[in-house]
Amino acid sequence: MSAKSLALEAKKVGSLQLADFLTATGHDVADVYRGSGSWTAVLRRAELIATPDAPIPGEADLLKRMHSFLHVQDIERADAYRQFTADDAPSYDDLREFDQTLARMLFFNLWDKAGGFASYTQGLASLRDQCAVRSELGQLLTYLTRSDRLLPEKPLSGPHAHIPLSIHHAYNRSEILAAMGVARLGGQLPGYFAQGVLWDAANRTDALLITLNKSERDFSPTVRYRDYLISPTHFHWESQNSTAPASPTGQRYQRHAQQGSHVLLFMRESKDTPSGKAMPWLLLGPATYEKHTGSKPMAITWRLHHPLPERIHSRIPRTPTT
Repeated sequence: MSAKSLALEAKKVGSLQLADFLTATGHDVADVYRGSGSWTAVLRRAELIATPDAPIPGEADLLKRMHSFLHVQDIERADAYRQFTADDAPSYDDLREFDQTLARMLFFNLWDKAGGFASYTQGLASLRDQCAVRSELGQLLTYLTRSDRLLPEKPLSGPHAHIPLSIHHAYNRSEILAAMGVARLGGQLPGYFAQGVLWDAANRTDALLITLNKSERDFSPTVRYRDYLISPTHFHWESQNSTAPASPTGQRYQRHAQQGSHVLLFMRESKDTPSGKAMPWLLLGPATYEKHTGSKPMAITWRLHHPLPERIHSRIPRTPTT
């Protein structure tokens, strides 16, 4: 649907509220965010709100990032993101450690290449001047966390209890790297991270970011690994081509339980969503090595600690993909 058509419908509905527009028209929320679209752009094109005489610095780029919140379906994350973008938002420096992690997830979701900011405090404080962005994000998060859209929350526990991620919920690369403490100003930035494997030394955790359907357009033949769901409790995954069973990485995969390290699996069906946006990853949770075959790559069978619910495993093909 074109931006012009959305604006015409918005003008007819006459409400400034995203939820009212979606209810009245029957559109999916993703329709608003196709291309570089945003609800603010729709309202301005429909002349329901005024377009500023001069561009607000940074606003256009932030509005283009609103689509990166479409996967949020949990209260904790939505409430935190709303709190950090409210008129009376607390300073990053005043937050407890757990909430600072959530704030970094928001920061890198908005600025995956740091946005030119020297600190998280500076970046988040800059949102106070972004009234349209804050209004739109608040409306979007409120819509996404309606009771009929919420998913059960099962926070990570044990050695990962300090990481604000919930099993069987979706997260994009920026949120995952920020939550695990890997993304940081002056260091690794999510916008430059393109690997599917991550060794997080601080948390002694291997995070595996798995894309099931690897198209020829997006993946070269050398990285179209055979990754697939075996059952609600078991997953087949192929390591990088350089990993042999006797290598340090191969040994860590096999002996992680004995050596005190951990494995977290993240899975997505494809690189992109039907609307052309990057698809987020579903956190499958911690997993334990069971067996492997082959070398360079190793074909490993992981046992999931939390069986996949019906809503997930029923839609995932149990066949190898290339």
